[in-house]
Amino acid sequence: MRTTTEFFLHLEERIAPYDLLKHPFYRAWTAGELTAEDLRDYASEYWHHVSAFPTYLSAMHSRLEDAELRRTVLRNLVDEEGIDAPDGKSHSELWMDFAKGMGAEEGAVRNRQVQPETRNLIGTLHRLMQQDVAAVGLAALYAYESRVPEIARQKAAGLCDNYGADAATCRYFTLHQTADVHHAEVWKQAIHEELTRDPSAADRALDAAQATAQALWSALDGVERLRMQRRAN
Repeated sequence: MRTTTEFFLHLEERIAPYDLLKHPFYRAWTAGELTAEDLRDYASEYWHHVSAFPTYLSAMHSRLEDAELRRTVLRNLVDEEGIDAPDGKSHSELWMDFAKGMGAEEGAVRNRQVQPETRNLIGTLHRLMQQDVAAVGLAALYAYESRVPEIARQKAAGLCDNYGADAATCRYFTLHQTADVHHAEVWKQAIHEELTRDPSAADRALDAAQATAQALWSALDGVERLRMQRRAN
């Protein structure tokens, strides 16, 4: 039986090959090589995942028997939906501000026919949130949100330094440099408690973390494919 410390070491090993900051699209972002159309296309595509994120949490919340864990998930959901935010803006609305800052029209973003890789990402997370073992969904959330702060920091810096984005366009990323540090710690503690109660869930949780990391990487593959197609034309 592995300890939770060992579990998180194994989790990091499983998701390390899918470090999004090493993906060609994010490398191009950091290097200032993307066009306005590249950024607009990415923002429009990925909005659908950001918009779906609260539904992942809702799917998990509705299945949990443990009241305290339900409240933990609910607090995250309230944060995502912007209910307690000073301006009442949800995170998906902040992402839409990013898309608009890149020149996208809201209607076009909402009506976009997303790539198969993005559909797979959304479907994967919905599936993992609805498993009968809470540690599975928690590990998926941790695999995602533990990586967001550093990614958000580099994205915000790139938008400001290389693409002339204003504060409203960057706000989603500046917020997530700190917000998801807290979220990741919450999920980590919840996983620890779940695995203490049921150590047999560890392998399924590790599989879920890897599946999430793979799906996130694949979603960027779809965006990068479109970018390469534009370059070829």
